[in-house]
Amino acid sequence: MFKFGIFGVTITSILLTACQSSSPLSQEEKNVQTLLGGITVTYKKSGEFDSLSSVATAPVVSDLPSAKDEAVTVATLRARRQISEFLNTDISSEKFTETVTSSLQQSSEIVGTQDKTVTTKIATQLRESIKQKSTAILRGSVVESQIYDPQKKTVTVTVSTGTKATTTSRQLETLMK
Repeated sequence: MFKFGIFGVTITSILLTACQSSSPLSQEEKNVQTLLGGITVTYKKSGEFDSLSSVATAPVVSDLPSAKDEAVTVATLRARRQISEFLNTDISSEKFTETVTSSLQQSSEIVGTQDKTVTTKIATQLRESIKQKSTAILRGSVVESQIYDPQKKTVTVTVSTGTKATTTSRQLETLMK
């Protein structure tokens, strides 16, 4: 009887979660992802920045217990360096605007048509938004996942940052004071 109660609660919570996560979003709330040289940029179709993520790997060089931790640290630093280089150089390039414009046009082909001048304007707004928030973006970066591959003896780390992570980071910083 007790096991059935826990099973029933589990099934109910799974169903409720599934129902909540399948709520329809308006076109404005849907995010677009663009991959730029190892960096994934996520933004709203209005050009509002949402998040950046970077993936980096590092080899585990020994069998010592601390070797995995050292590899995680190296991979994390590499991923953060990729984000920093993106913010300092790639964001100002014409390639960024072209790639975002292309992604917006491809996503709008599915839901409707959008003029190239409109998508270019949105890409420019996204660029300016990221430039203005670059310091906060770097400060708010967090390790989203770390995966150890025992066969290749490597650690893969995903570092993510964005508006939600930055807000959470500020709240934690305030609580720590």
